[in-house]
Amino acid sequence: MKIREIVFRKIKNGKTGGAAAFFFAVLLSFTVFAGTMLYSSLSKGADNLKARLGADIAVVPKGQESNYQGIILNGEPIECSFERKYESTIRSLEGVEKVTPVIYLASLNASCCSVPIQIIGYDPETDFVTTPWISDECVSKYKEGSLIVGSNIAIDEGNTLTFFGRVYEVSARLNKTGTGMDKSVYVSFDVIKQLIKDGNEKGIKFGDESSLSGEDITEKYVSAFLVSVKEGYSVDKVAGLIMRDVPGGIVQSKSLYNTVTTGIKLISDTVKMLIISVFAAITFVTAILHIYRVNNRKKEWAVYRMMGGTGTWIRSYILTESMTLSLLGGIVGIFFAALFYFPFSDLISEQIGLPFFVPGILQIIGMVVLSLVITALSAVIPGIIAGEIASGTECYVLMREGEN
Repeated sequence: MKIREIVFRKIKNGKTGGAAAFFFAVLLSFTVFAGTMLYSSLSKGADNLKARLGADIAVVPKGQESNYQGIILNGEPIECSFERKYESTIRSLEGVEKVTPVIYLASLNASCCSVPIQIIGYDPETDFVTTPWISDECVSKYKEGSLIVGSNIAIDEGNTLTFFGRVYEVSARLNKTGTGMDKSVYVSFDVIKQLIKDGNEKGIKFGDESSLSGEDITEKYVSAFLVSVKEGYSVDKVAGLIMRDVPGGIVQSKSLYNTVTTGIKLISDTVKMLIISVFAAITFVTAILHIYRVNNRKKEWAVYRMMGGTGTWIRSYILTESMTLSLLGGIVGIFFAALFYFPFSDLISEQIGLPFFVPGILQIIGMVVLSLVITALSAVIPGIIAGEIASGTECYVLMREGEN
């Protein structure tokens, strides 16, 4: 009978005494898989953020800088107003290539959500941020007066959403990005006008200015200006010029991205240290457990020796048993990690407060393999040590000690 068959039969019958080793293998694989999934999700989210930022500079009302970051990173709804007259001022500055205004509105009165959602209004005539990453399919489906929604927005039957009693058709849904964009609704300025008008009729005011109305909001007030800097010009220098001439706050894309990557690096370093610590601790504990198991099974080793089993055969048997227990524990650990991770990924994303995108199937398979390899490696040294102890004792000594 082959070693592998004997090992599986003994594990099936529960005669290996390896329950503790199995448990620690579960713990290690759970830690490795959950940790690598977390890091990969954050890294993918950061990549998506970098690809979707579009503008080099965002000019927002003074004091709204952190709130603007909240829109991009987490989709946290805000409302703010900025006089649109500054658009021409920004456009005339040296180094400015493009400028487009945007309007941010928050609404509770939506059939899709029980919490405020972010409505982002963009100007189709000047926009260079939103439309480039709206796919050609979305553009072809777009109808005047309709909505484009992020991947996390639930829509009604009939492909509609209702705001302030008015039903709007949803023409397209964007692909998931793992950023706050997934929780937003995108509309043209014409739709924004209608939303403001309907809100005012129901006694709901948008923005900080009491004079805002559906008729004048896009002509007189916006929420922010997104700026693209000409190639060869310093973003910092252009930002300084804007701050000199415009009474607003500045958020640079590179600063926003650096904030995200700094947070990810901190989490990454913590995950790495946790995995290394757990691996070292479990390898040590597993070694002690296997030595203890081997010493309690001396009579079994003596029987194998009398049946013709060599020292090499016993070493192979113990190493195979050790790694099999670890691999089985690894599979169970990955299962529980997945059971915890995937259903609660949105909650994890909200708690972390950083862009978060669950990797694709190929990456997940790679992390499963990595977790199993690391878990199996934790059993190699303990298995070798235990095998040397069992195979290095003469048959009659093993039998005599096994009877004691």
